Amino acid sequence: MNYDAITTTAIRRELAETIVGGRVQHVHHPDDLSLALEIHAGPRTHWLFLSAEPDAARVHLLPERPARATDRVTPLLLLLRKYVDGGRIEAVDQPPLERVLRFAVTRRSPSGELWRTELIAEIMGRLSNLILLDSDGSVMDSIKRVPPSLNRVRTVLPRHRYDPPPPQDKLDPRTLSSEALARALAAPARSLANALVTQVNACSPLLAREVLLRAHGRVDVPATEADPPAIAAALQRLWQAVAHGTPEPSVAVDEGRVVAFAAYPLRSFPGALPADSISAAVTRFFADRAARPRPPSDEARRRTYRAALAEAQDRLRAKLYSLRQSLVGDDEVQRLRDEGERLLAEQRVEDAQRTFDRYAKVKAAARDVPAMIEGVEHELRYLDEALTLLDLAADSQELAALRAEWSELGYLRAGSPRPAKDRGTRYPGRRRLKEGPSGFRRLKVSGFDVLVGRSGRGNDVLLAKEARPDDVWLHARGVPGAHVVVRSGGRQVPEPVLRRAAALAAGQSRARTAPSVGVDYTLVRYVDRVRGGPPGLANYRGEKTLHVVPESLVDYVTG
Repeated sequence: MNYDAITTTAIRRELAETIVGGRVQHVHHPDDLSLALEIHAGPRTHWLFLSAEPDAARVHLLPERPARATDRVTPLLLLLRKYVDGGRIEAVDQPPLERVLRFAVTRRSPSGELWRTELIAEIMGRLSNLILLDSDGSVMDSIKRVPPSLNRVRTVLPRHRYDPPPPQDKLDPRTLSSEALARALAAPARSLANALVTQVNACSPLLAREVLLRAHGRVDVPATEADPPAIAAALQRLWQAVAHGTPEPSVAVDEGRVVAFAAYPLRSFPGALPADSISAAVTRFFADRAARPRPPSDEARRRTYRAALAEAQDRLRAKLYSLRQSLVGDDEVQRLRDEGERLLAEQRVEDAQRTFDRYAKVKAAARDVPAMIEGVEHELRYLDEALTLLDLAADSQELAALRAEWSELGYLRAGSPRPAKDRGTRYPGRRRLKEGPSGFRRLKVSGFDVLVGRSGRGNDVLLAKEARPDDVWLHARGVPGAHVVVRSGGRQVPEPVLRRAAALAAGQSRARTAPSVGVDYTLVRYVDRVRGGPPGLANYRGEKTLHVVPESLVDYVTG
């Protein structure tokens, strides 16, 4: 998404120059996940738009009043009309390098008491939210209520204390040294742009692309050809220009469509045009997108894929029941054989033949059905993992990778979200998957590489290609979830690193909302992929168990 931390910085500057000191004259919901505030500041009236829509979260000024698509009066809207409508915007602040804006508002009560509130906009993809705080820092209400069942670490409910997003343990682009960047870029990565996004705080894919163009003269730079001094200098110049220089926002236009916006000149797009302001750039991008037929949102895709996988599970459970019903014990096999021989001895040939036919079927079932049952159980286990990974997919790219994997395995029809037809006895796990994205993320924890699987294929890649026998493998105990590998490099993995990796494994599992999760860990040499099974299934031995508080992978991701 274009709306990254450097865009947020430019928006904060613009709002500080336009609406700070202004008075709020009206508040309404343009839609269920958005707010619009009419603010009179100086000789002008401004419309401030704030949205927590997962794939369109943003804050910016609009040139005119936004249309109202809903007449809902929510508890949050009632509180805003009481404490914010008629109040004065005292300040607009941004926590350093965060996609968060905090609006400090004061208003006199009817009795003359000074009310102090704070409206917070968290622009974080599907975790975006708009939150109203009381003067003591407690949540009054929010546009999305987040109970412990959804996020135990950051609960957002009325009368709960507000906890800001945790800071990122990454390099600061504003003060980045070439030496520190060189050390960070030494870690393996698919590309230099990906390495920057992974290692540098608040570096979005768009910003990484622009930095590489300024430092290397092109955007497709292999990680092995990095020029750390040039990259560090380009990052610092861009941040300095946006935070303190003369604004130079722009939009990129391709075949008449606005495809990107930024708070700086977009040099990596041939069709880039200057914009009057960063708000004008953001407004033009989203207005252009709204005018085009929109593909399904990430949340809509999630619902569609979840329904298809659940239907596949139902079919497999029915098949498993049928297989188990067809399975008979050795005693019944022997009884049918004895019965056939008895009938044959009595010269009841036709009855004997029917009995021997039945005997042949149950004998074949006794031989073949256990393996078929095991195969179906492996598929059900895989689908349990798949549904968990679906819930944890962070963006459209990860959803697309998951969809490609499930389509290839036959759980989704190509070009359609509907489930594929029953494959009969054909077991998809025995098909070789095509090469695709790695399907895992690489993090740094106290100098150790920690690899986190994001798909069945990604979990397979960790075991087959990335992990070494002496690395540590972790998985939430007894529940579906991602594989996590700590690259030891021949060193002893310290307990704090092990516990952090275990917390990530817990956070990437179905038990991620539990207060404490058991996580098994063992050396990679004791982990075996299920032979002939679907991707990502493994058995292990020699494990120990840690009990940890789950930690979300989102805490390591910047945009």
